[in-house]
Amino acid sequence: MRNLLRRISLAVVAFLMATALLSSDFSAEPAAAHQRSSGVAKARSYRSVRPVRKTYRYRASRSRIRPRAAVRPKVVPTGDVWARLRQCESGGNYTINTGNGFFGAYQFHPRTWRGLGYPGLPHQASPEMQDEAARKLQARSGWGQWPSCSRRIGAR
Repeated sequence: MRNLLRRISLAVVAFLMATALLSSDFSAEPAAAHQRSSGVAKARSYRSVRPVRKTYRYRASRSRIRPRAAVRPKVVPTGDVWARLRQCESGGNYTINTGNGFFGAYQFHPRTWRGLGYPGLPHQASPEMQDEAARKLQARSGWGQWPSCSRRIGAR
């Protein structure tokens, strides 16, 4: 019932506003033009006013004069990168199930693991299979699959 009363009152208000707009005199001069014609004030009419352009001012700051960072070359990690990545991701434990939805030494998500074509869950697979899957994933998608650990070991 309340909803119906609100809708009716809104409709009445909209109707009254529409009739007031339609019955108003659109050809009436603005107040400034009327004053000009009577000689009271010299004001511009609204039609002669140009639209204001937005101007952007830049303050001198270090951010404006700082040179853009050069594109960093791809860093090739030295040493056994996979051992360091394993250590960072899971402490080097191939059979770890951390309970956060990621499994194995490289903390694979089961959907990623299956997408690579491997059966079961990663922490149940052999270490050789997990290493092979990690290399396959890195070749396909890059080091971004392990964002914090790859950054930490310098494998970006």
